[in-house]
Amino acid sequence: MHRRHAAWAAGCRALLLLLMAMAVTCATARAASTPNPAQLEAVSLFEDTGTTMTVEQVADRLADPSRSGSSATKPAFNVEFSRSAWWVSATLGNRGSTLRPLVLVLRDARVDQVDFYLQRNGQWTHASRFPAADVETDGDANRQPSRYPVLDVTLRAGESVPVLIRVTSRKEMRLAPVAFTREAWSAQVSRATMWDFGFFGGLLALVWCALLIGFFSRSSVFYVLAAMALSTTLFEAAYRGYAAMALSPAAREWAARGEEVFVYLSVACFIVFILTVARREQARMPMRAVYMAFLALECVGIAGAVCGDLLTFTWFCLRLNTVLGIVNICAALTLAIRRTPTARVMLIAIATATFNMLIRILDGMDALPPFLFWLKSDIYPNPVIAIIGLATHLLVLAAWIHHVGRQRTEARKRLEQFQLTEQDRLRDEVAKRTVELNDALQLVKTHMQQKIETLGYVSHDLRAPLSTINGYAKLLLQSATRGQARLIRSIDRSIRYQLALIDELLAFTKAELQPLGVAPDTTDLPGLLDDLGHYAVALCGQQDNRFVYRPDTPLPRTVSIDGMRLQQVLLNLLSNASKFTRDGTVTLSVHAARDGEAWRLLFEVADTGIGIDITGTRDIFRAYQQVQAVNGGTGLGLFIAQRIVGAMGGELTVASQPGVGTTFSFPVVAPAVGHALVPVSELVRRFQPGDDAEPEIAAPTMQGPPADALDTLILLAGDGRLTDIEEWLGQVADDPDQADFVQDVRHHLDMLDLHAIEKLARSLKRAHVADTSFDAETDSAEPA
Repeated sequence: MHRRHAAWAAGCRALLLLLMAMAVTCATARAASTPNPAQLEAVSLFEDTGTTMTVEQVADRLADPSRSGSSATKPAFNVEFSRSAWWVSATLGNRGSTLRPLVLVLRDARVDQVDFYLQRNGQWTHASRFPAADVETDGDANRQPSRYPVLDVTLRAGESVPVLIRVTSRKEMRLAPVAFTREAWSAQVSRATMWDFGFFGGLLALVWCALLIGFFSRSSVFYVLAAMALSTTLFEAAYRGYAAMALSPAAREWAARGEEVFVYLSVACFIVFILTVARREQARMPMRAVYMAFLALECVGIAGAVCGDLLTFTWFCLRLNTVLGIVNICAALTLAIRRTPTARVMLIAIATATFNMLIRILDGMDALPPFLFWLKSDIYPNPVIAIIGLATHLLVLAAWIHHVGRQRTEARKRLEQFQLTEQDRLRDEVAKRTVELNDALQLVKTHMQQKIETLGYVSHDLRAPLSTINGYAKLLLQSATRGQARLIRSIDRSIRYQLALIDELLAFTKAELQPLGVAPDTTDLPGLLDDLGHYAVALCGQQDNRFVYRPDTPLPRTVSIDGMRLQQVLLNLLSNASKFTRDGTVTLSVHAARDGEAWRLLFEVADTGIGIDITGTRDIFRAYQQVQAVNGGTGLGLFIAQRIVGAMGGELTVASQPGVGTTFSFPVVAPAVGHALVPVSELVRRFQPGDDAEPEIAAPTMQGPPADALDTLILLAGDGRLTDIEEWLGQVADDPDQADFVQDVRHHLDMLDLHAIEKLARSLKRAHVADTSFDAETDSAEPA
């Protein structure tokens, strides 16, 4: 579907460009069919190699055909690089029936200086100079500055006047003088300006689009394309004379040099684009050293165009880029023969750039073949050629977007296929373990919403003990320590808690009740909090957090309270605190005060995590309401905790500040059972890790890729490059020894938890290094 939309969009753009070209062609035909009273006759050209001849000397030389060496075969001359002064001789006449203001124009902004001379009464007089030192030089203070050399003459009906034009330039020129009436010239200037600024607007829109796509995709290729389009825009502005109009006459030299600088810069960006694509796609680029040499030469050309001889480096630019075009064609054909992934993009970019350069050269030489008649225009520089150049940039940008999208689609399809396979396997495994639940689930079909909430509550609560089991399982992968017995007991407590929740699910579904019944019983409060502390240590360790247990007062030894429900509330709050905190602190505080024959217990769970904007957040205690989605949460934890606390006669409150942390607290009144108290010192001592400290990060007992491949995965996860991670997984998915590792990475990728992927890869790499070091020490310890 996306490709179909892309094809329609490309077709619409092509149709728009064709209509624009036809509009320019039709305008040209209409202009050609209108009689032009301004006539230019007897056009000839003379080269003054010494640049010292006066206008009288040139006129005498042109009057003697045997000495002039001039040519008048056609009224358009393409002059190559030269340090000479060129003289154009012509006769400007008014073939109309009335007095008319006429304009004689050299439509080329690449000139350095132009002087117009008129012969009146047998004397040659200096009539105009381009560029003028100021507007008063031409005698008309109200006239707008022109991009081209212009001579204004008013002639009577049938009157003619000889004209001599002296031109100097350090670039190639097109000495094609054209005569217009003042009205016709003003109309053509307006029309050319409209086309030019439409062209500039299209190029700047391409720059903006490439920057936006590069920002959101974090791809440097789009930034290079944006730089290339911007350089092309600045070159076209200088080539058409707009840059010189924006500068003062004293700074016109920089406009001439800027044209060549931006040519070199555009080609350099094109070379960088080719090399960047090859590096990103890990394709072996043919003639890479040659491209690097061309890039260095382009940089030399930029420096030379800024501070060197402009004629030399303009000549060098044309020859250098001609050779580069040949090299580009050879490289594109080589990539196409090898069928590299980027061959199509390279071929499109190089072919369109070469075609654009070729038709620009042919149009400048006035040598377009007859079948390209629709490219011709009476406007110079040709706006149709400019539109084709714009289409070139658009085509390259679209080709690269299509290439990147196709890569992502293929990677997504492979991932979806793997996910389908894994879902089938997991579905069969879960079905074997939930046979006993099928009968109970069948009884509550008419209560679908209640069943969804019930299963949602329990599934949410199952995550915490499963996380505990997972945390301690990782710790057990380390070498044996004195803390193994404690870890095993913690795992056993988690398993028993999970089984109790499953039994509760069966009971609640049979009775069609929500899991909110409260059954007070004699409970060892310090022991329950001690168990919760061990759960919290495992939960906090997954995010590199520190757990602090802080009893503010002595606690009663036994109270009458539903210990399982209290454990469920505190475990939900501790789980949330550990999920939304990284490298911080999670604190459990308990305060007990005597209230007649009962104890008023105040529990508080605080963290130094991301915090919550309470004023701008909806009710966080509503079911399925999430402040921020983390690791596949369901948004039920706070809802469950609030309902349970309410059933116990308390109220769950929250205080938070974004970026500082969050504190949840609730009071519970529990009848006293006995009078024994446990002092604070013993409570804290009961929960001290002591010498059971374990390593910070547990190394997994799974096989994984070698260290260099893990370095690549760490780099991709750190940069957030999802597509590249999917492609990296496709390279190692076929190895059965790495199936567990690949499965864990895919799980974290589905959750968009790139930090977990990076952490897993680093721990596995450390395990490889530790194994290598251990093997080396063992070998060195063996007797000789």
